Amino acid sequence: MNLSYRFAKAFTILVFAVLLLGFAILYYAFERTTMRSAIVKMEDLNAYVAGRLSKDPEYDYFNFHHRQTRVALLKEVPSDKEEKIIEEKYIWNRSIQSYINRISVSSFFMIKGKPYRITSVRYITVIEKRFLLSLVMVVAWIMVFLVILSIIISVLISRKILDPFYHALEEIKKFSIKDRKPMQLMETGTYEFRLLNGFLTKMSENSKKDYYLLEELTENTSHELQTPLASVKGKIELMMETRLTEKQFATLSSMNDELDRLSSINKSLILLAKLEHLELKNTGRINLSKILSDRIAYFEDVFAFRNLKVKSSIETDVMISMDENLLIIVLDNLLSNAKRHNYEQGDIDIALASNRLTISNTGNPPSIPEEEVFGRFSRGNPDQNSIGIGLALVKRILEIFGYEISYRFYNERHVVIVEFKI
Repeated sequence: MNLSYRFAKAFTILVFAVLLLGFAILYYAFERTTMRSAIVKMEDLNAYVAGRLSKDPEYDYFNFHHRQTRVALLKEVPSDKEEKIIEEKYIWNRSIQSYINRISVSSFFMIKGKPYRITSVRYITVIEKRFLLSLVMVVAWIMVFLVILSIIISVLISRKILDPFYHALEEIKKFSIKDRKPMQLMETGTYEFRLLNGFLTKMSENSKKDYYLLEELTENTSHELQTPLASVKGKIELMMETRLTEKQFATLSSMNDELDRLSSINKSLILLAKLEHLELKNTGRINLSKILSDRIAYFEDVFAFRNLKVKSSIETDVMISMDENLLIIVLDNLLSNAKRHNYEQGDIDIALASNRLTISNTGNPPSIPEEEVFGRFSRGNPDQNSIGIGLALVKRILEIFGYEISYRFYNERHVVIVEFKI
């Protein structure tokens, strides 16, 4: 449920509750007003009769007011001179065949030095249930109409008021960190939306600025590091071709291996940095079965060098949506790990189904918890010449395309499973 409809729902509930409360107040106020109106009229009548009697003691109130008024001369002044109001409800009246309320008001006056009590009586017909039900139905239909009208009006008004907010959401959806154009936000007079637009504009500009700085740093780092590394590596290789003692040759060979490792770390970190800001674009369907078979063939010599037995079961024409170059990086890292973390004369099993790739190999148990295998610089076997970035790189690439990877070690085997949600 979107924001405008939530406003409409809340407003409708509020209107409904207010109307119900208003109807209850109206009903009791109507009854109270009717009673109070009758009492006031009788108070005025008592005062009128008292005034006439003070002017004309022979005033015939009975003929003028019939049974409504009674005048009584008291022997003494009553201790309680306050007005007395008596209400007798639900008295059945045969003549009108209905329940009535009998209301009497007694007022005390001193007329020509004598105490009088003047009492007026009035009968009010009680509202019948049928009439009350009709009134309820009328109010109910009015409420239904008002509720429907309030829903329509509140939706239209809330959409108009929230239009800058929805426009900002659309701009956020279209936002690209690589796009140099600023966000096109709607002008609004609402203070909160102006704050939101200002925050989004500042945030997007800072994000783009940081991205371009990182991109520039990455490119400069790649260029500046690779050049001296290649230079030093070339000089070491030249020195290794000269006449050296066995110890000197071993030292230079170790230095050359470390330079290879440093170069690999540099390339992997740069690729990881780029992947952090890589935006998934429309990618075509590629044949995973064919590419996997090609990469296994590419590693045949490497596997044979360590006397590793490779078993593969590859389903034909398994198609996935992924960039081909990134897929090759994923497969190369997984196959390289299966070779690196293995015994001499061990084995590797590779199975590809329609939506799953499983690579398992023999090897020693990992020295770190299984859940940390995909972390950066995490090496399951510290004795191996590994930089600890391969699986982190693989995980990030697969995440970009919405695929999942998991690892576990059981039965003396490392098992990596990639789930392709086709």
